[in-house]
Amino acid sequence: MGRPERPVATADPALEKLARWLRERRHAAGLTHRELARRSAYAFSDTTFSRATTGTRVPRLPVVEAYARACGAPVGHARGLWRAARYAEYRRRNPGADVPRPDSVYSRDELIHALQQLYHQAGAMPLDEMERRAGRHGELPHSTLHRMLAGKSVLDLQQLDAFLRVCDVTGGEWERWCLAWRRVRRRHEVLRAGDRLTRTLRTPAPGDPVPRRIPAPAEAAGEPSSAPPPVALAMPLFRGARTARAAPRVPVPRA
Repeated sequence: MGRPERPVATADPALEKLARWLRERRHAAGLTHRELARRSAYAFSDTTFSRATTGTRVPRLPVVEAYARACGAPVGHARGLWRAARYAEYRRRNPGADVPRPDSVYSRDELIHALQQLYHQAGAMPLDEMERRAGRHGELPHSTLHRMLAGKSVLDLQQLDAFLRVCDVTGGEWERWCLAWRRVRRRHEVLRAGDRLTRTLRTPAPGDPVPRRIPAPAEAAGEPSSAPPPVALAMPLFRGARTARAAPRVPVPRA
């Protein structure tokens, strides 16, 4: 019989809940840490499994999943507890962090910022691990994720779907994220159309005389004109759209 386990050494409720749940599953299965290692085909050592429930730090997700699987416990529940512990850790370090709200997303920068926060809410696992869990090769490249988290690019719809699956986003929440992406895409297309129209109206054809612009009566009187610019003719008003917020650069954890 092994030595009695020390009490869970943490004041973090989320981490304590994860550690106690793992311990309870092992006790219910009547297994030692060595038996856990054997059942996991020695993917991790008995020492690694023992440290996973001390409460000194959040263990890696593969360790938590292997621990639960060896005990015959639900792996999805273990993964949810791990995500909660990791997110609680992130919120302590970043007390002003936003909660991701796809319904409030209208612009490219807002979408990037919301996905950055979703990444942390889902546990901020290493990017190569996310790429592996996405499935098919190239479906969610870690380099693409790195650029998105740095605020330099937006995921396409297929990449967004893979990202949401890895983050365990399903059902109605998944639909709201896809709607947010389509909303941003439509806005981007409208703005591009407005820019093309503006360039067309301002650029005369080769050989044509440059037309003389006739000032509006208000401008002739020295007052500013209230006439909308040409781009407004092609851009519908987006109700409820907020001023775009620049996406901050987010530190990306190394694998």
